[in-house]
Amino acid sequence: MWFSGGCAVNATDPVERVTVQNDAVPGISLPPNGTSLAGINLLSLPPNGVSLNGIDPTGLSASGAPISISGTGAPLAGSEIVGSSWTGLLSDGTTLAIRVDQAVQGTGDNADVWSYRMSASVGGAFQPLCVDHDGNPSLADTVSGTWNVARGVPGGGAYHPDSSQFTIACRGSSIAKCVELGYKPWNGYSPELASCVRALRADYCGDGTPYTVNGTLVNLFDDAGVRSDAIDWVPEAEWTADGARCISKKTETRFDEVLGVRPTCYPVTLKPEKSCGAGFSDGAIVITELAPLSK
Repeated sequence: MWFSGGCAVNATDPVERVTVQNDAVPGISLPPNGTSLAGINLLSLPPNGVSLNGIDPTGLSASGAPISISGTGAPLAGSEIVGSSWTGLLSDGTTLAIRVDQAVQGTGDNADVWSYRMSASVGGAFQPLCVDHDGNPSLADTVSGTWNVARGVPGGGAYHPDSSQFTIACRGSSIAKCVELGYKPWNGYSPELASCVRALRADYCGDGTPYTVNGTLVNLFDDAGVRSDAIDWVPEAEWTADGARCISKKTETRFDEVLGVRPTCYPVTLKPEKSCGAGFSDGAIVITELAPLSK
């Protein structure tokens, strides 16, 4: 389960920089011109080093009656689940009690996305799962499947849409923002969702390691017709669910422009191609562009 502090609501909201809270995943806010704020990190819950890997698909309603996730659409939807409780599965084999405290329905193209304010039982008291930059409780979206939260290893950062479990992603996280950008598994866009998350985190090598800085603007579009190329920026990379397929030029990437750290896969498997970003080739699903460097 990946988290972020953030309070952007729709894909047309103005850009909003998100302050990292508790190693959360700040994601993006999309202004009308199509640019996005990329985010990088993952959350560990107490005790330190323990991550929340997924949520059990069966919970208890406020009355104590068993309920299950939705068979269509987002895993959790509707206001009637307020007061329900769910079981989070932790990486150390233990569990975490999670409670739904408030429901907010999305608008426009995201009317099928319900966001929830949730709490987790930590140390015998319920505490907010997601907080904004001021430490106030904020909302989260839900999406079917789970992510591998490891970094620097084969399979790190991978999305597993076929899992029976589901993920809670705080608003503003890379996962939540990609869902809100239209990459919804329940509409058949699991590959686009996985590729979008890789792209926003600049996970070039596809091993869960991000190579960007929070707040970096990117323009992201796809080959499925969900999001079009809204502005004329400089191509950075073509992306698949396994990471970057290619980069345009080393000097026009986030790892060079803003981080200054060379990915471990560059230039062995990640190679610059002059035509990279000019079209969707060799299985590319999304393309990222960066603002032109100032002269």
